[in-house]
Amino acid sequence: MAAFAGFGQPKARREPVEVAEPKPQDKSLDQLLGVRKQRLDRIERERQEARQSWRAGRAALRAASARWRAAEADTRAYWAQARRDFLSMQTTSGQYQKAKRIYERMKQAAADERVRCLEAVEQCRSRRTLFFAARARVLAAHRQQEKLTIIRDELRRLSQPEE
Repeated sequence: MAAFAGFGQPKARREPVEVAEPKPQDKSLDQLLGVRKQRLDRIERERQEARQSWRAGRAALRAASARWRAAEADTRAYWAQARRDFLSMQTTSGQYQKAKRIYERMKQAAADERVRCLEAVEQCRSRRTLFFAARARVLAAHRQQEKLTIIRDELRRLSQPEE
């Protein structure tokens, strides 16, 4: 008869101590940070692709410029040689007219190279614009990620019991 504690009195029952159960931590901010991290990775990948595209465009522009300059130089050199030959009486007027037609074709080819060079400039500019837009998106995403991290850390700090 362990239920009675002397002289027939019932044994005192102990009251359960009220202990505040810890609230389960809210994981929604952590989940949001995870989603944002994946988004940030995707945006950084897009920025890297835009950078590579811009670099490729600049390389194509340099190559087009070099071709244009070479075509211009070849045209000038050919015409200077044809004039020298004619003025030194080494060629006939028929040969000179033929050289003049060749020179005109070379001039047109150089002009075509210049047009291709200008097209490469436009492509390069558009790729540059895409890169800097992607860069701005990455910077904004980094700022947002940092803000969310600060908010999460502050909420955790506030939810911890002070001792």
